Formats: sequence, structure tokens, C-alpha cells
Amino acid sequence: MNKKTITLILTTLLAVMGVKADVIPSSYYSEPAQGTFYIYNVTEGKFLMTAGISENNNALQTNPQAVTLTSNSDGTYKFSGNAGCFVKIGHFKGMWLWPSGTDTNVLSWTFNVEGTKTYKISATTTSTVSENGGTKEPGTYYIINEGNLGDKDDAANAGVYALITEASYYSYIASTTATIPASFYTTTITAGTYYLYNTYTNCFLCDGNNYAGLSSTPETITITATGDNYYIQVSDGGYLHYSDQGKDLGNTWADNTSDQTWNFESFHGATGLFTVKNVTNNLYLYAYSSGPANKGAQLWGTVDSNKYAWALISTTDYETNVTLNDTENFSPANDIFAANVTVNRAMTANVWNTLVVPFDMAIPSGWTVKEPTAFDGSTLTFGDASSIVAGKPYIVKPTEAVTSFSATNVTLKKDLANTEVGDVTMKGTYEYIDAIDHNSQTSYVVGLKNGATSLYKVNSAVSLKPFRAYFTVSGNNPGARVAIRFDDDTTGINVLEEESANENTGMKDGKYLENGRIIIVKNGVKYSTNGQIAK
Repeated sequence: MNKKTITLILTTLLAVMGVKADVIPSSYYSEPAQGTFYIYNVTEGKFLMTAGISENNNALQTNPQAVTLTSNSDGTYKFSGNAGCFVKIGHFKGMWLWPSGTDTNVLSWTFNVEGTKTYKISATTTSTVSENGGTKEPGTYYIINEGNLGDKDDAANAGVYALITEASYYSYIASTTATIPASFYTTTITAGTYYLYNTYTNCFLCDGNNYAGLSSTPETITITATGDNYYIQVSDGGYLHYSDQGKDLGNTWADNTSDQTWNFESFHGATGLFTVKNVTNNLYLYAYSSGPANKGAQLWGTVDSNKYAWALISTTDYETNVTLNDTENFSPANDIFAANVTVNRAMTANVWNTLVVPFDMAIPSGWTVKEPTAFDGSTLTFGDASSIVAGKPYIVKPTEAVTSFSATNVTLKKDLANTEVGDVTMKGTYEYIDAIDHNSQTSYVVGLKNGATSLYKVNSAVSLKPFRAYFTVSGNNPGARVAIRFDDDTTGINVLEEESANENTGMKDGKYLENGRIIIVKNGVKYSTNGQIAK
């Protein structure tokens, strides 16, 4: 396989930049059709159950339960689940399970489109329904929520539901924990050299000193075919096998015993995810811990969580080549694991530039990198940074002009990490933004004016490109006129009162610190403190 190269051209400002949403995204939803689904209440984040609907067991629950849809050939569907019983209009909470699927009057459920593959679900009865001493009058009944599953003619309060296949559900579960994107998973098993990756722990199967272990650092495995099954050889040359010591896994036996044959089966139908089953005893490899290395993986008989979800990743596909351009937004849904990254971000030599990048890196030779350390209400102090941390904003002065820089085998982290000191927050951005703050806060940006670095107070819209940073002063001190100093008192950063500039000097009248000296601007002319015109 060819090494995958990804150039991130992500232009939407609505992409996920923070914590993953609690609601399962619509990309995992399906349209109504005959088949088996989980019926998911989007509002409550719970699933319709078809077993044990009773006064003490609500009919929406956190864990999904399979519901089979059967078409009535008129656009409506019957729902069957527990022991072949059907969900129908009934007495208790407006819902009931019914052993017969023949009464379409109370079993015909309609999916009323509400949004992107989301629906309000209703059933219409043309006659009175009697059940357990109660009655339901003719009309349309909607599935509402956990506490009331079938109010008549109550479309306004009806729950919003989605259909999710088993495969889509488990793909989503894996996506919430895995850092390696599913695009790198091998979908067809063949003999070869791989990394065996567990999506629950974000760890790789490794040699755990005569046991199957897990490690955050990838170790290769080699799989070889034996009939319809496989041997799994770990990095020390030993073979994964079932041990008679409880459910531990030894890995040093020779490859001529049946205890060492394994089969890869689809993990709940999720693309690229597999269970790893020992053929002798039908037990499954699972990750019960991310460490220690010699006790990280064992065998068990169920596959009810993504502790059992494994992905085979080709060693040639493991590394991702990523190009980040400061003319393009960077907004991935997940962290990007094991990336070789090039950042096309120009920085001018011998002046201060703002910078934020989504990966950890050492400070390159010739760069001076500083970060905010204190704010006393008027002066923002910067100190030397020891390294560049993913998502954290800095000011940077390179001795030579920079057009691009790169790093290898890093994790690109989607989340930013703003720096707060007192009432000042230094904020980085991976996207084009308007740097003026809309929460009654004062904003500042750093830029060049007359060849020198200046700090501008932003009074109107200022577009900021990706991989840069700006400053805000909170509502506790919104009118503050911020000055900048360094620990060694040599900033070389001018402070300008407003974003708009005087037409001659670019400065309004007042005192400024420029290139380590105090200057006075009067009527657009710069003077030294001795009254002479400054050059």
C-alpha cells in the first residue's frame, strides 16, 4: 500500500473544535427501511427498548436494544423486538408489546421527517383501543419521551428519533475513543505485517514479557494464514496462544499447536473493526487495561464493548503526511495520530509574530519563544517558553525569515489551550476569525507598523488567519490599555491605542516604547525624550 498523504483543506467554521457532542451525529443515522436498527431519541440520548416496558422500567434506556422494522407496504412499519413481540398503541404509557403482528390498526408506525434523517414517530388508530381496563380513543399517537410514550395528537411534544444500525453505533463508539482515524483501518484480512490497535485504550498489542500486553508505542505483529485461520506473531518472534493459566495469554509457544490459531471476525459489522477469537476455546481477545504491558490483554467470552474492537493497521499506512496551510482552516473531528506535518506559516525575521500549532514541538534553533506569565491590570508580562505545546499560543521572533517548518511522528490535537493570566487571555486560532471579541471584551492583535512590531487595540473587524493568536481583556477590566514587557524589560513591541492609524506615523499622539526606547508622538511626528525628532 502507498503511504497516505492528507492535505487538510477544511473551510467550514462549524466544524468540531471542542469536546465531542453528546448526541450521536447525523452521519451515523439511517433512513427507514426493513431491517434491524436501534431507535435513538436524539433529544435524550437514549434508545427505545422493546423488552420489559413496565411501570418500573422506562421504555428509553442508555444501552441500545435491537428493534426490527417490517414494512406494511404503505410507508408504515411494524416494530418487533423482545421475543418477537410488537410495539403497539396500548394502555400503559401509550405503548404495549403485543404477541401478534396482524392488527395493523395499532401496529402501523409512521416516520414523520423532522430533520436530517430524524423523525417524529406516530401511529394512527381508527377505532378505540382497549387494554388492561383502559382505552385509547381513535387518533394519532406520537412516541414522546421516557416518561410518556404515546400521547394522542401531541406532535409538538413528540420526541425526535433516529434509526442507527448496529454497525454505525459501534463505529460511533469507537470514534469517541480512538485517536487513529478509521480511514487507516485494514478492511480485508490478509497475511502480512501490521499494528494491532485497540480502539478502547488507544494502545497496540505488544510483547508483554511472555504475555500479551498493550503499549501506547506501536509494535509490529505478523499474521500468517493456516487454513481459514491465522497465527499471530509478536515482535519478539513468539506466537500469541491461549494459556491454561486462567485467561492470560502467553506468546512464546511454537506455531504448531492449535491453541495458537486465531480468527478475525467483524466487530458488530463496523467497517475495519474486528474481534480476535481463539479458535480452540471461542474466547475473544480484549483490552482490560492500558498497562502494565504484561497484563494488558486477556480473553473473554463476550463482545459487548469496544474493549473487544481491534483494528489492523498496515505499517505503511500508519504514518500520515499532513500539510497545514495558513490560508486554510484546520478543524478535524478527532486528533490525528502519528503525523508527519509541514506547516506553511510565514514569520518575519527579527520581529515578533504570534503562533499556535496543534502539536508539541521543541523550539527550533534561532527562535525566541515567549508566553504570557502575569498581568497587573495594565502591563502584560511575557517569559521564555521551554517548548511549544499543542494548542497553546505564543509570540515568536525568529532570527531568519520563516516560510514553513515541520515535525515528524506527532499527534495533531484538535483542541486549543488558551493561556489566561489575570484578566487577559491569549487565544490561538486554527481558523480564519474576526479578532474583535463580541462579549464586551477588549481585543488586541500583534502586527507590523513601520517595520516594527506593534500591539493594536482592536476597535473594528480585523480578520486573523489560522495559526495565529490574539489577546482579550475580560469584562473585569474591559477598558484596560495593555502594555507589554518581558522579564528582561526589552520588548521591542510598540503599543498602539487603536487599530486605526495616524496617516503619517500610524500612531496616535502619546508615549510609546519602540525598540527598547521611549518615544513621544505629537501631531503625527515621533520625538525622542530630549525633544529631537526620532528616526
